[in-house]
Amino acid sequence: MGMWIDDANVCHYSLYGLTIAVRCEGKGVEDQIQKLFNTFPFMKLSDAGTPAHLTLQFASTEVSVDIPHAASGPLSCYDVSIFRLDDTVYITDGSSLFQLHPHKGVGFLTIHGSFQEKTPLSKYNLFLIGLIHLLSPRGFYELHGAALLRDGLGVLLLGDSGSGKSTATLSLVNQGWHYISDDALLLKCLENRVEVFSFRNKFYLAPELVHHYPEILPYLEESKSGADTKRFLDVESMYPNQFCSQGIPKILLFTSIVPEPESRLVPVDPTSALVKLTKQSASILFNRQTAKNHLEVLKQLVYQAESFQLLAGRDLHEEPGKITEVLSEISSKTS
Repeated sequence: MGMWIDDANVCHYSLYGLTIAVRCEGKGVEDQIQKLFNTFPFMKLSDAGTPAHLTLQFASTEVSVDIPHAASGPLSCYDVSIFRLDDTVYITDGSSLFQLHPHKGVGFLTIHGSFQEKTPLSKYNLFLIGLIHLLSPRGFYELHGAALLRDGLGVLLLGDSGSGKSTATLSLVNQGWHYISDDALLLKCLENRVEVFSFRNKFYLAPELVHHYPEILPYLEESKSGADTKRFLDVESMYPNQFCSQGIPKILLFTSIVPEPESRLVPVDPTSALVKLTKQSASILFNRQTAKNHLEVLKQLVYQAESFQLLAGRDLHEEPGKITEVLSEISSKTS
């Protein structure tokens, strides 16, 4: 795969100091990949200038995936299956196949004809898991969470799907906060501190939020299935100049919804916070080769930030904008 990197048809992108060389082969492949890339914070380069850190090739096929019988697995995550054979990782959605050599920084995604009919989230997840394998040997580790900034205060909102973090994130952005991401993040340790980076450009929200924020309706992408499921939101078009690609977290806010009239804040000790963080870092389980370093970054994050549990009651459900009062309470506790 290294033979084509000097090809005139290769495009180059940057991602937080990494250069990525990309080549597409086959009818319609380039258009599909460009739509996929638009979901991630890649920046296209006119001239790479330096050798690529990662090389990616995309091609089309109409045949079924072929994974070596000797490969171990599968390990299922985000609706894909992960197999491993020596230093090679195979990730499949059942039809398309992403073959990776993580430590070499090489990936080859063979796109089946059925890929075009899959939901945007399904396409995103297949590519996301592959990128996680390629980025972790280079010191970037994934985290499922939202990140926001205001007046130098970096806040991470963490919780399972349905815990209210995306609602809280949109409420804060609506009130002028800068956003890094509503769901997908990268962590990297720089100069003995952990910084957080955006890993997705768009928000992924339940359409019911239109009831609180009707202005988002024109910016919601249609669901591929037509079902009343979550939709991608073009948040940059709606809230221009509020995106920030990275920041330093100072507050960890673990969210959950409770059947109580009023929301409550509960301090979380560092050990409990670390346990909660590992649950939001799925790649510790499916990417065991870098799990130790990933865990060390999470430990550093816990000790540089204050941690709280937000038990979100009916008051926040009825008036999401009250999340600013919660963060004001945290500021008073940490000042």
